[in-house]
Amino acid sequence: MVSEIKNNYAYVLFSNEEIVGTFCIKDIDSLSELTIDPKSNYLFQIALLPEYQGNNYGSEITDFARSFAIEGKKTIYLDCWAGNEKLKGYYLNNRFEYLGDFPEEDYFISIFKYN
Repeated sequence: MVSEIKNNYAYVLFSNEEIVGTFCIKDIDSLSELTIDPKSNYLFQIALLPEYQGNNYGSEITDFARSFAIEGKKTIYLDCWAGNEKLKGYYLNNRFEYLGDFPEEDYFISIFKYN
């Protein structure tokens, strides 16, 4: 079950009353060098305890984020290090659209969206 912390964008994922992960969603108007839809959402700082990874909790997070964006009639974006092929494949398998790789200081990020 996902529950909201009172700062309006940080969320905690529970399993049997134990915290197993966290993530954040915030409003954005820009993302790297990419032109995005105004007043979009950004899913970031996704973290799951290692023993809960691979158990569909990540899908619960992305499903929640998509529903959050749909309810707000917004597009949601997320990113990851461009070299993380496993995570990039995971986002593609969870219906996010790959938009490309963009420079960030001394590395590249891969950006994805869902609308």
